[in-house]
Amino acid sequence: SSVERSFDEKRNFIRMRMDTMITYTYRNKTERYDGRCINLSGAGMLLQTDKKLKIGDNLQLTVPTDSADYSSLSASVEVMRVSAMPDQHKFEVGVVIKQIKG
Repeated sequence: SSVERSFDEKRNFIRMRMDTMITYTYRNKTERYDGRCINLSGAGMLLQTDKKLKIGDNLQLTVPTDSADYSSLSASVEVMRVSAMPDQHKFEVGVVIKQIKG
C-alpha cells in the first residue's frame, strides 16, 4: 500500500538525535540568530529557536565545531514546518537541506 511505501521511504533517512547550538541568518541578510539543532537526517533538521520563522523562509545556518580538524558545517535550508512550544517560549522548526557548503 502507499502508506507502507511512504513509511519505508521515510525510514531511508536515519535521524540522529543532537543537541547542538547553531546560528542562522536569513538568506542575503547579515543579522545572526541563535538556535539549537535537535535532530538531523539525510534530508533535513529539526531546530528550536526563539524567533518565529515562516514556512518558505530560506536560511543559511551554521553548525560550529569545537575541533580544529574540521570546519563548521554551513547549509542552505528552507523552512517546511513551524510549531509553537508555548511552555518554553520557543518554536520547533523543521527545515529541508537544500545545499551543504564544505
